[in-house]
Amino acid sequence: MKKLMVLFMTLLMIFTLAGCGEKNGGEPTQGSAPTEAKSEKQEVKVYGIGEAAEADGLAITIDKVVSPDPDIFLNGPQEGFAYIQVYYTFKNVSNETIETPKRQAIYIVYKEGPTGDDCDMTSDESSVDVLPGKKDGLYEAFTELAPGESTSGWMVYPRSLAKSEVTMHYYSKFVNVPPTLVFGFTAP
Repeated sequence: MKKLMVLFMTLLMIFTLAGCGEKNGGEPTQGSAPTEAKSEKQEVKVYGIGEAAEADGLAITIDKVVSPDPDIFLNGPQEGFAYIQVYYTFKNVSNETIETPKRQAIYIVYKEGPTGDDCDMTSDESSVDVLPGKKDGLYEAFTELAPGESTSGWMVYPRSLAKSEVTMHYYSKFVNVPPTLVFGFTAP
């Protein structure tokens, strides 16, 4: 009985390994090569200040970017960084009531990568450093918007002083994928 079990397991392993092998000797199939070439050539549209970018039933616009009043913060930015205050408008362009995204859906990017996991980036964590009483107009996440309705608000991000061009990514769900939308502008 033991010999039969060993023989059966050996045959099972051989068939499993044979099934995992490539049928074409490791060469890409004709159908897969053009798809890869198309995805490499596909450029990501970068939206500037004032341009509405649409994703998931929302039109997201960066209205303006300013250097905030330094007196609104409990602590200042880290050495080598300055805060920027980014004003957004979120408009429901779908036919259903939807919620605005979480605050950690939009990131300032310091170093690009193919996915969010591969980027060096920070979300809106600096807005918590704003003093109480100075938060008028601060973006409120998960606001329900009826079709055609919009809301506006601002968030604060630390910007590297070494770079004058700013890139921001919007991720509709997870950051382990390429960004849903990309914004770019010159820092104030």
